[in-house]
Amino acid sequence: MKSRGKFFVIEARRLIPLLFLLMLLIGLTIYDNFFKLEPVVGTPEVEESGLVFTTTDWGELAAPASFKLVADYDQWASVSRDLGLELPDYPFNAADEVAVFAVNSEIQKMTVQPRFREVEIAVQVEPKENFFHVITVDRQSVDHEEAVWKFFDREDRLISRIVPFWHEDKEELEQEPEEEDQEEVIK
Repeated sequence: MKSRGKFFVIEARRLIPLLFLLMLLIGLTIYDNFFKLEPVVGTPEVEESGLVFTTTDWGELAAPASFKLVADYDQWASVSRDLGLELPDYPFNAADEVAVFAVNSEIQKMTVQPRFREVEIAVQVEPKENFFHVITVDRQSVDHEEAVWKFFDREDRLISRIVPFWHEDKEELEQEPEEEDQEEVIK
């Protein structure tokens, strides 16, 4: 190439590193598109007819299948410690959220269904060996006076039924004075 009496020369050996970097960039782009990883923390799962929940942690765990409801930070730490897990890197806010720890199951979707004299929070799970899943859900959407959490598999078979502990405490406090009144009448 000649330009006003000056020559511009490009040596092929100077282009080799640039071509190598270009090939690496193309390879990385293709790899990223084929092997996308799901983000672990803070991804809201949106269902058309269900509750929105956020996965805070998941991974491998060898323990029997179980489900735990957590409504305060002390229990958040206690359940994590009991299961032998490190606390997830998630800012759990007990005033606005309820957490669900699922062992040997992955939570797929949640729905609130009014039933006679109670509200059923139906949680569809998929059993998975040596797996745990921790989610949080907005407290206002699941904190009903007569709520019962039911965990089902894909064939709608009941796996577990939980009455939240914060409702059991209220029921126990309400029942204690009645029992004392009955004892006085018997005497």
